[in-house]
Amino acid sequence: MKIRRSTIILFLFLILLTACRQVPTPSRSGKIDVEVSPTRTNLTYTDLMEGFTPEGIINEDALRKPDDASASLHNFQGFLELLGESGNGDGEVLRGSLSAAHYHLPEFDFAFVQMDEYLVPIQRGLIITDESTYDILLEPGHVWLEESDQGFSRASLPFALVFKGGNALLNGTLTFLFDGESVSKVWYQVTQETTTSTRANLWGLLEADYHPESSPEFDQTRDTFRQELAHHFPTQPIENLAEKYPNLDLTAFGSGVTAEHMAWYGVIVDGINYLGGCQTRAGTYPYCEWMRQPSYSVAKSTFPALALMRLAEVYDLDVAEKLIRDYVPEAAESIGDWQDVTFNHTIDMATGIYGSSEFMVDDNSTKMNQFFGSKRYADRISQAFNWQNKDQPGTTWVYRTSDTFIVTRALQNYLQSQTGGDNDIFTYVVDEIYRPIGLGPGAFSTKRTSDNNWNGQAEGGYGLWFIPDDIAKLTTFLLLEGGKNDQGQILHPDLLAATLQQDPNDRGMRIGPDNYYNNAFWAQRFGAEQGFDCEFWVVDWQGVSGNVVALMPNGVVYYYFSDSQDFIITPAVLAADAIHPFCQ
Repeated sequence: MKIRRSTIILFLFLILLTACRQVPTPSRSGKIDVEVSPTRTNLTYTDLMEGFTPEGIINEDALRKPDDASASLHNFQGFLELLGESGNGDGEVLRGSLSAAHYHLPEFDFAFVQMDEYLVPIQRGLIITDESTYDILLEPGHVWLEESDQGFSRASLPFALVFKGGNALLNGTLTFLFDGESVSKVWYQVTQETTTSTRANLWGLLEADYHPESSPEFDQTRDTFRQELAHHFPTQPIENLAEKYPNLDLTAFGSGVTAEHMAWYGVIVDGINYLGGCQTRAGTYPYCEWMRQPSYSVAKSTFPALALMRLAEVYDLDVAEKLIRDYVPEAAESIGDWQDVTFNHTIDMATGIYGSSEFMVDDNSTKMNQFFGSKRYADRISQAFNWQNKDQPGTTWVYRTSDTFIVTRALQNYLQSQTGGDNDIFTYVVDEIYRPIGLGPGAFSTKRTSDNNWNGQAEGGYGLWFIPDDIAKLTTFLLLEGGKNDQGQILHPDLLAATLQQDPNDRGMRIGPDNYYNNAFWAQRFGAEQGFDCEFWVVDWQGVSGNVVALMPNGVVYYYFSDSQDFIITPAVLAADAIHPFCQ
């Protein structure tokens, strides 16, 4: 059969067109000659491969995995090393001040493994750097493929810069392209923080190297992360709560905190964490569920308080009545008299040793700043004991973070007296409580004194970092599960009942007409004055920046983490009555 020349030409053209539509395999340099239609305008293939002149932060959507993205063509496994951190990058301070060094990232050379669509850091929790500016937190990100990336895969991940020796942090995101052998330049930006003293945008485009590696630790990280995802608390957008409860005033949740001060907030009800917030100065954060926030004094409720309840369950209910002087030898050097002060007095902020009984005067005082400014354990414990007697123990409530440091040390020394070892009290809480109830490895670190490269005594009074999943699991464990899991009772039920204001014979220390403080939990009474036909108690955790976690007796939990320095729960309590009525 004779084939026309025009037909052959058309056939060859169609073959060529089909080839051009296929995703080519890039060279090591990543450069190919095929032109494809761009699908993005920020952080394009050309931007990340060839560079551009940054002018500031960009919309976080450019660092977010698109809904229609394809699966990654490559498997990232190895170290991502950024280059020139200290000499590149820029920023703008919107509140407070930063040193010149704080405008730049610390040295960044960390291992990651890919697990399906996730890019998972090998190290989770607080990573101590050699810098004087920041330590760092890394959380899981995403990997994907976009048509316009010329065969390279794309990745982004959340990170946080933690001020050295502090609890405050700056939240950021970074992104890059990669294949099996190389990476593009890395764009990073910091667009959110939870600190009352500083507000800043940071950004930069850095050269980077990819060092592929293989290690059994990488496989273990994948397995651990797969289990973590499987036990993730069910999460939905907070707007879905209004669909389930049409009479609910959804505006009550998050009210009183402006968007610029709010990190995230949520309502936990019927086994679902309804999550909102996560707004940054560059749009919605791409990794809301992995945005880690500083605890500040929420740590008092979630660390030494739980340690006390666990020790009471394992060893002796009377552990709360042990004397500080018997377990913290530095008490003998105090200018105050600790002869009759118990663990319970100290965790209740009722030692009788203080400067002023006025609300928060001691904790905001110049003298307390000397305590906060002492980095080594010996100096810190000396400052904690540098106060005189004013009352008998158990008579006057005075909020003092230094007291929590003392009782945290006492709990550690009590634990060591029982085991005969050198146990660390925070590691004990991780192993005995956090792991068994399903918290992930990002929660397994705490601020410590500077001894041994910032691996000294755990603070207790502040210094943890949480994601919303941690809050959901901790509050469910306490409020609904009674301090137990499938393996049995973890926390002493009597101490927990008193802490949750379920024991009318043990309210703790009275701090106002309808307010108490018991085992580091705040409590507020609600009743006829708020329009209810019954009386009930709401207990909550508080952190100085404006962190609130309210555990309600109807099974609802409301929380928000912010730097507004506002502590507002009444509108949320009133609204929660429409979910499950308090008075039945």
